[in-house]
Amino acid sequence: MTRLAKMHKAMGQKDVIVCPRIQKKLDREKDKAYKCVVYLSSINVFQVKDLDDVCVDLVNKRCTCRKWDLTGIPCYHACAVAGFIRKNAEEFVNDYYTKKMYMKSYALAIPPLPSDRYWPPIDFPLNPPPIKISPGRTKKNRKKDPHEDPKRP
Repeated sequence: MTRLAKMHKAMGQKDVIVCPRIQKKLDREKDKAYKCVVYLSSINVFQVKDLDDVCVDLVNKRCTCRKWDLTGIPCYHACAVAGFIRKNAEEFVNDYYTKKMYMKSYALAIPPLPSDRYWPPIDFPLNPPPIKISPGRTKKNRKKDPHEDPKRP
């Protein structure tokens, strides 16, 4: 209950586009993007050369390395394309990682629970559950330890 309120308050004070943990991952991808060379193929499709040639589609938010498809965080190829078209890579992050969705997930609160002094009294007796006897013959002898000598009592 207090954790939800604390997280909501802490994130509300920050002036960010995406969540801080995602921003760290995105910054690492941006650092790798400087060694890429970007070629324009069409308005929204680009070819990025690094060790391999990959295709980045900005409209569908896809890259042939599939990292962007799987995580929702732009890979370094997509970060290179974002720099090429002079936009922030944060704009291409999946909506689930934005501050708006974070605030939405922590918006609901758990109501506080009063102490047992304020609980309504109950008139029903509380009995233990019935004992179940398992089927089969009951064991008469005790289970012996594996290290115990079977001949000696």
